[in-house]
Amino acid sequence: MNIKNILGNGMLILATLACHAQSTVAKPLQPVAPGKATAKSQQPDGKIGAPVSVELISGGATSKNVTLPVQLQFKTDQPNTTLQVEYRSNDGLSLVTLGTATLISNQQGIVTDTPNVRATADGVYDLNVFVTVGERTRAVSIPVTVGNAKPVKKASGKAMRTPQGEDLTIMPAQEKSH
Repeated sequence: MNIKNILGNGMLILATLACHAQSTVAKPLQPVAPGKATAKSQQPDGKIGAPVSVELISGGATSKNVTLPVQLQFKTDQPNTTLQVEYRSNDGLSLVTLGTATLISNQQGIVTDTPNVRATADGVYDLNVFVTVGERTRAVSIPVTVGNAKPVKKASGKAMRTPQGEDLTIMPAQEKSH
């Protein structure tokens, strides 16, 4: 093993540890599939997120330049729970409705909301949903298909543990030329 490999691996571990330390502020997005879009209350890194699940009820596909209502169902363990919800779209997808909502679950711990989105070109986009209950936040990515675009399988990482006992996920990198 040469010095470049040793230094590169050391820098990768340091960068990962720094990102892991920052993850208490920025929670990772969890990809979900239409119809079965749920977020578990335990993060993959063992941290506890908001005790809420998010499920896509309807509205995963549309045509370009058409407003799509994306009906979401939020479930909590407790009745009458206040949820602070923020919606963010990625490039190419626009929110037609407000980007934030304050919701209160019913006696069964369930509440629905329907943000509206629109895209001007075919593609697969993400509607990112951030749900805060108390001090904890859950982030979920809802795929929105526009036109005949095919969903792209997201690259997954390789889980490992550092010598210090920290969980680490190695993600494939893609180099872009400018």
